Order: sequence, then C-alpha cells, then structure tokens
Amino acid sequence: MEYVPDNSDMVQGALSMVRIPGAAMSPETAEVAQIVRLVLSGDTSSFENIISRYERRVMNIAIRILGCRDDAHDAAQEVFLRVFKYLHRLDLEKPIDPWLMRMTVNVCRDLGRKKRQHQSTSLDQTSSEAATNSPADDPYTGLAEEQQRQMLWKALACLSENERVAIVLRDVEGLSTAEVAAILESPEVTVRSRISRGRLKLKEIVDQMSKGPINGGAL
Repeated sequence: MEYVPDNSDMVQGALSMVRIPGAAMSPETAEVAQIVRLVLSGDTSSFENIISRYERRVMNIAIRILGCRDDAHDAAQEVFLRVFKYLHRLDLEKPIDPWLMRMTVNVCRDLGRKKRQHQSTSLDQTSSEAATNSPADDPYTGLAEEQQRQMLWKALACLSENERVAIVLRDVEGLSTAEVAAILESPEVTVRSRISRGRLKLKEIVDQMSKGPINGGAL
C-alpha cells in the first residue's frame, strides 16, 4: 500500500510561520487614545500616526483576504478613510485593534463583492499574485519554506470568503476564536465551524497540490 503523506503539520507550520509577531493586544492603548483625542480636537495631522502604526497590519489582512496587492492597497485606503470618518465612535477605553480589524474585513468583503460583479478572476492568477509580492514589500520574504508559503496562499484562495477570513484572523493573525467571533460579529460556534471546515479544506487542497497536477492540472 502506497504511503500518502499527511500534510496537516505542514499546513499548520506554514500558517504559524506567517503569523504576524505581536498580534496580541499591547499596552499602547492609552497612547493611541491620546492620539485619537488629538485628532478629534482638530489636530488632523496626528492621524498620520494611526496610519503609520496600523497600515502594514491592515495591508497584511487585506492581501490574505483579497489575494491581490492592488486590491489590498485600495482596501487599505478605504479602511483609513472610514477610520477617520468614524473615529468619534471609537471607545477609547478599549484597544483599537478589534474595531480596526472588523472595519478591514468589512471593506475587503465590500470590495470583493464589487469585483465579482464586474469580472471573474482566476484563482491561479490571484493566488500567484499574492505569493509573488516584491521582496521589498513582503514581510515574509525571509521565510525559508517559500514553496510551502506559496502553496498556502493558493490554497487559501480556494476557500470560501467566510472560511478564508476566519482562518486569516485565527491562524495567521493569531487571535482567539472568541476574538474572531467578536470581530466578525458572529456566534463562536459558527466561527469555530468555519475554522474547522477551512482547516480541513486547506489540508485537502495542499494534499492534492503535493501529489502534483492531475488531469491537466485541475484540482
């Protein structure tokens, strides 16, 4: 009987490698709150401090959800426009991260729906574009397992939007299931189900990719 390798460890390993360090809530909440107060008091130039702090993280999430750097740039711009517009709604006693991440997910979903209405994009093209970002911009350039990482991005693109968003927030951003549920405003049991289905599908897709193209390369 031929041995078929189980790629579960590889999938989880690749996800952990691309997890962004420092994703947990930090003690800088008070400092960010002070910046927000400055902006709300009329010092709009202070908003640049918010952008510089969070632009990279917003871009990372947008790229993994949308699979395209150009779309991610558009999404990031829209996110910070909305942040500026609705900054007065932010609870300064709480970290900005969940609020910002929820806004990022919503913007990506809106952009994704609009794009699907106008064109049909090949999964191979979008996943390839996400995996071949320029070395100067890609925060994961130094990873040793480049081939696994590219395979993971292609597999992520094959998931449904709900599964992909849940996996990105849980396994790439490193948030807890409860935090993901709060950001997505969905019941924990629903989010847990999406994560479980997404992980299973990722394993199946990576298993198929590891075996090589079949019937002309179709998955």
